[in-house]
Amino acid sequence: MDAWGPDFLGPGFEARTLELLPDDEDDGAVATLVRHLPALDPGALPGTPTTPTFIYLYLHGWNDYFFQTEMADRLRQAGAAFYALDMRKYGRSLRPHQTIGYTDDLSVYDEEIGEAIEIIREERDDEPLVLAGHSTGGLIATLWAHRHPGVLAGLILNSAWLEMQSMAAWRGAMAPVIGRIASRNPMWEVPSGGAGHYGRSLAGRATSKLPIPEGLSPDDPSVAGWPIAREWKRPESYPVPASWLEAIMAGHETVEKDVHLECPVLSMVSTSAYFGDEWNERVFTSDTVLNPVVIAQRSLDLSDLVTIARFPGKHDLLLSDAPVRERVYATITGWLEAFVG
Repeated sequence: MDAWGPDFLGPGFEARTLELLPDDEDDGAVATLVRHLPALDPGALPGTPTTPTFIYLYLHGWNDYFFQTEMADRLRQAGAAFYALDMRKYGRSLRPHQTIGYTDDLSVYDEEIGEAIEIIREERDDEPLVLAGHSTGGLIATLWAHRHPGVLAGLILNSAWLEMQSMAAWRGAMAPVIGRIASRNPMWEVPSGGAGHYGRSLAGRATSKLPIPEGLSPDDPSVAGWPIAREWKRPESYPVPASWLEAIMAGHETVEKDVHLECPVLSMVSTSAYFGDEWNERVFTSDTVLNPVVIAQRSLDLSDLVTIARFPGKHDLLLSDAPVRERVYATITGWLEAFVG
């Protein structure tokens, strides 16, 4: 394990490299753990507690990495010792020879999540541990919690990819087909549709050629554009290998048939979906990647204590307009106070 060092996000953020076991693609896989130190962050929000009361570990989604400094600030203000993990072959952890985001088994992420928690526990006391995940990261977090009962004090999901768009009926029909293709050609690219609205929306409303709703600040990143490294979070996304999709569908089947967690769960989704080709206001107020109704339905059985919260925001709710983000952070803070303490 590497030592902590400066992170490209600037003062208040540090990162360290986690060396991982070789996999089928290469022997140089790593993950990267990021931590927020508000005492060193000149942009930290006033009133931030000096002593954290819980640990918050965030997992990004597919075609993604951790860059949301606002998330770190707001969770630290809520009392968190904040950490985020760039998983293998994503973001800070991507190496030039690797296939971005590729794995054929979601349980492989147990290694870096386990190493991250080990490091966190070495420098933190026994504060409650909350695991959070967005989209594919939400699926990975849910499966990890299932395989490690009793570790988490809570699980927070942001538009978690818990099921295919049309629930298990589509998956049941397609999984055998994808499995046969993957067995012959694991890297065969599965055709993927979509108009690319989500990636385009992250450039901000100012470039959208659509009216900007009254009350939104031109300096807010939802208007001005989010500061994204395009080589790590590509607006056009990237190919979907058959073996990767087979692993995703296997995770969905486990969620449907086996997962029942001991910890409380907060599952947050958009109030609507939009999969049309026309570029309009709905791309900023709807999930244009996943079906939030399907996610909410699948979330209900994750635990005996599940909270479903819906917001008029984008696929990543924390990249939505400022008023939506405020509601999301208020919900997270209230839920943590009620169920984690």
